[in-house]
Amino acid sequence: MSTKVESESIATDLDDHALEPVPAHRRKSLIQMIIVQIGWNISVSSFLVGGVVGGGTTFGEGMAAILVGNLVLVAVSALIGLVGYRTGLSSYLAARVVFGRQGAVVVSLLLGVIAMGFIGVLMDTWSGAVHKLIPAIPPWAFILAFGAAITTTAIFGFKGLAKFSAIAVPIEVAIALLALFKIGGGDGGFAEVAAQQPAVPIGFAVAVGAVISTWVTGAALVGDVTRFASRGRDVIISCFAGFVVGAGVFEIIATVSAMSVGNSNFVLVMQGLGLLAPAAVMLVLALWNTADNNLYSASLAFTNASNTLGLRVGKPTWTIISIVIAVLVAFAGLAAQFLVFLNVIAIIAPPFAGVLIAHFWILARHRTGDQLLESAPAVRAEALVAWVVAALLAKYTDVLLTDAIEGLVYGFVCYAVLGWAVTALRRNAPVPVTADAREGDVR
Repeated sequence: MSTKVESESIATDLDDHALEPVPAHRRKSLIQMIIVQIGWNISVSSFLVGGVVGGGTTFGEGMAAILVGNLVLVAVSALIGLVGYRTGLSSYLAARVVFGRQGAVVVSLLLGVIAMGFIGVLMDTWSGAVHKLIPAIPPWAFILAFGAAITTTAIFGFKGLAKFSAIAVPIEVAIALLALFKIGGGDGGFAEVAAQQPAVPIGFAVAVGAVISTWVTGAALVGDVTRFASRGRDVIISCFAGFVVGAGVFEIIATVSAMSVGNSNFVLVMQGLGLLAPAAVMLVLALWNTADNNLYSASLAFTNASNTLGLRVGKPTWTIISIVIAVLVAFAGLAAQFLVFLNVIAIIAPPFAGVLIAHFWILARHRTGDQLLESAPAVRAEALVAWVVAALLAKYTDVLLTDAIEGLVYGFVCYAVLGWAVTALRRNAPVPVTADAREGDVR
């Protein structure tokens, strides 16, 4: 009997409610939500962004950019995360509600490939760094070994993410505090950092845009995690913890480190502080944290798309396929295109988030996840149009601080207006009169 229960539990963890709302008895505690959110947001990309901000801004300007960028991400992730909590739906099931059953296929495939492309670029970037730390390990070996490692946690869904984060987060925090201690105790200390002037200034708007662009896709897909929340306030607290305590603090540490050492390469920065061994540990743990969450989201995306297309392929299989995509991207050697990749994400992901927020907070409130799925049309053209229009407007206009913020606002406004107009037209459209009805009137 015990073996049967264990087998059912493992099967549930592997499936992880990929195609249905998360039931009440599977919801998680606030502590688990915070651990997973912080673990997800302690990312290698945070160090890359911190390096960019630290190399191109003054201390005050950099700190302000990190705070503003992450508060925007908290607001976006909380709005979308509350949708996940309320409906129990993953981001891609929510996309099925918004864009329609067939329309969501395009959305799921696009965002799934972007998530794996992002991880592939990061693996390519840091496989070279690991090779410099340990020349005996060739980059390709690190990529393959790391791909296999993150699959072992992502394949078990939320439970796998939570268990790994519970181990990794305390170690990462300890190493980060050690780095700050070393900076403060060095020649000049924090006073030298505060007086730092950038050789090539990038400007406040660019710095904020870099902070938002790095994690706006994560904010847009946070429903994959928050659908397991037990209470609405847990969503808000965990989102704040993830972006301000997780991503924000580590971006600050990376920024301060870059200003102190004068280099934006995380490995060289830590080496300059005499922390080469801790840097290697931090590197692997931070990359693992981010990668398994993205792998998890991509597997949900592909599971949703394949189900809609009539292919009964389970989430565990799509987890394997997803990591293969990431490995192929890593082998393609796209590390030098990291900033280009961020710019693409900044155009595509924020309008998606804006459309989702508009649908669930303006156009379709007070409905359960099951009701929303049952009423989803084949294609909701107005949502797709709003997404494309918002992305184009964000790309070719310069109204707000960054393309990412513009895309979010444009997506929200475009879909709120289009959705309201289409709903009003359908409500006011004359009901066709059948022949039987006309005969009944005559009689």
